[in-house]
Amino acid sequence: IDSWCKENNYVIAGYYQANERVKDASPTQVAEKVASRIAEGFNDTALIMVDNTKFTMECLEPAIHVYELHENKWRCKDPHVDFCEDWSEAQRIAASLLDSKSYETLVDFDNHLDDIRNDWTNPEINKAVLHLC
Repeated sequence: IDSWCKENNYVIAGYYQANERVKDASPTQVAEKVASRIAEGFNDTALIMVDNTKFTMECLEPAIHVYELHENKWRCKDPHVDFCEDWSEAQRIAASLLDSKSYETLVDFDNHLDDIRNDWTNPEINKAVLHLC
């Protein structure tokens, strides 16, 4: 991943996780460890935890909690601080991707490790997002 990012001028800027239990949106030790490792190379690393209780088809508010590293501890940012530049635009794009069932072709890195023919960079989904912007 590091090599691909360097070749394509990308930066690994954060880590996200959705816990197995629906009502658990707090970072696990693994999430904190991975995010801390990323923070060694990028000062403004974000640790993003999915809040499954807020996931709805309408998704009127972001279903995530954003954590930042402060004095070597991961602290949740104030949820009232707007961390999404244009939430309505993000909703529109997400709704379109859901309508087109893009999730059926989404490949995460675990899928790639199971079968390296699966492209974890998701070029088709990225093209669709750019087209929708």
